[in-house]
Amino acid sequence: MAKVIAPFKIKGTLDDLNYVVTADGNNYVRMKGKTGITAAQFKANPIFDPIRQQAQEFKYCVHKSKIFRSLASNFNTIAKDGSFAGRVNKLLLEILEEDLTESKGKRTLDQALKTQEAKEALLYFESNKLRPLRQVLKTTATIIPEKQTITLTNFNSQNDLDWPEGANEVRFCMATANWDYQNDSFETCYSDEIILNKESETQTLTLTTNKPLENHLHLTFLSIYFATKERKKVKLLHRKFNSCTIVAYYTSTDETLKPLNP
Repeated sequence: MAKVIAPFKIKGTLDDLNYVVTADGNNYVRMKGKTGITAAQFKANPIFDPIRQQAQEFKYCVHKSKIFRSLASNFNTIAKDGSFAGRVNKLLLEILEEDLTESKGKRTLDQALKTQEAKEALLYFESNKLRPLRQVLKTTATIIPEKQTITLTNFNSQNDLDWPEGANEVRFCMATANWDYQNDSFETCYSDEIILNKESETQTLTLTTNKPLENHLHLTFLSIYFATKERKKVKLLHRKFNSCTIVAYYTSTDETLKPLNP
């Protein structure tokens, strides 16, 4: 750093020189420092390897999440909150950590989802975190994913649900999705809706879907959404009041199936 000796003070930048007047009145000049790094330097310097690896895995999961978010797209239009896409990315990044066969930056869902831990991480993922199924449904469902069936025994709509204000009708629907996460494809089968009003009598509800043609990873979704009915006019409530949840998974190699325990 050089000191300026002159009958006047100089402050500012001239080409590569910065002129500085300090608080005590001294006048200095110094070369502008170089900031940032070039793309070539970033790529070549191993100190940035963790950043590059993290970015690579984030890009990979963002790509995979587009398919994941489509698995139950019919439900997501009626039960979804604003953080849905970001939470899917976070979920897939967490699942990716179960791949212990590859180094960071090269891990894949194909390897990760061979583990029981990774598949269990999918359970109870909510499209709408504002209305988790354990809050909405106050009873236990019997789920047999290999038979694509959900049963609610002795279900009483008024007592066994957390009803949003103004709602007097509820609709149940399930979906079975085959997720081929390696080839970025899927097939989803939906059940018929079961529609009840708030005063419906106690009964047993059974939801069932067709079986997807392929058998990669089957995910079972349960959707519960509410409406206001006046005479013949029905208005579905905003999606923030509704629920859509992954309640079971199944592959032909799974020995233990996970039931829904609200």
